[in-house]
Amino acid sequence: MNYSFKYNYLIIGDGGYYLFGYRDLMNLPNTRYFIDYYTGFDSIWSRYIVRLNFSRVVNRFVKNPFKRVVYPRLYPHSFNDNKPICYLFFGCRPYIYNSSYIEYIKQQDSRNKCVLYMQDLVARNNYLNIEEIRDKMDLLLSYDKGDCEKYGMHFYSTPMSRIPNLIIKDKQEKSDFYFCGKAKGRYKIVHQLFNELTVHGYRCDFNILEIPSNAEHISGINYLSKPLDYEENLQHVAKTKCVVEIMQEGADGFTPRLWESVLYDKHLLSNNMVLKDSHYYKSGYIHLLEECFVDHDYSWITSTAKYSDEIKESLSPINLLKFIDSHLTYN
Repeated sequence: MNYSFKYNYLIIGDGGYYLFGYRDLMNLPNTRYFIDYYTGFDSIWSRYIVRLNFSRVVNRFVKNPFKRVVYPRLYPHSFNDNKPICYLFFGCRPYIYNSSYIEYIKQQDSRNKCVLYMQDLVARNNYLNIEEIRDKMDLLLSYDKGDCEKYGMHFYSTPMSRIPNLIIKDKQEKSDFYFCGKAKGRYKIVHQLFNELTVHGYRCDFNILEIPSNAEHISGINYLSKPLDYEENLQHVAKTKCVVEIMQEGADGFTPRLWESVLYDKHLLSNNMVLKDSHYYKSGYIHLLEECFVDHDYSWITSTAKYSDEIKESLSPINLLKFIDSHLTYN
């Protein structure tokens, strides 16, 4: 299906969750999605040149020394029309958008646009100078409302595509509550909630990544040495009744945990109080935790959550491109 965008879109994305979250865009004729900068560089030697060109160590002495060789071959694409291109950069690609590649893009066609979309907190990106990058970008987006207010960015919730024919594997055990995430200073809250739920006899599938070495380990929680593959994460989501979301400190936005609960018709148990004032909030499906949540009533776990197709379709990344398209000035 061809959506009538003003621009063609090159998305400088990432793997893992994002390959699922942006799946709706993968086969559109006016978009191309790239996981890394190696597409178009077949040999080991050429890939080594690319790494050197964007190396932080090398760039301390010489800025993008191989740009004349690298830039023309980055992100190969072809479209069936002569529309300008919008390059959508994710925040996790600072070595690209901090380089002179942005200037190269504009030199190729003055109509081209560059957009930066932060899907993590600005404060967690040590290599992002938001004021310096502001002049390079035609539009700055963030999933976090606090960052939008602080840095003058446009708010847009992290998009999510639904996998319509997700194959559920029998080996994944059913659970009442499912949590998966990095410790990020919140593991004590996760521990407290796990203890509260298991005392009441609920089946908990809790998974914590990157917990401090000196932190307490609780029997029954899985302490992961590496992240779950996102497809495996969806297996856990499919087999649970309720997705658990514990926000990292300072975050003020919506996360994939909310989208997973909506797209796959699950309850959501969250300490994200901004949900109450959002149009995604649905009493009986979304359950909010106060700072102290001992002796909550969890009897709702026996009911079924069901979201409308309209809400599910609103999460598609196609709507992200429509939003960007409407906010860019067409030259």
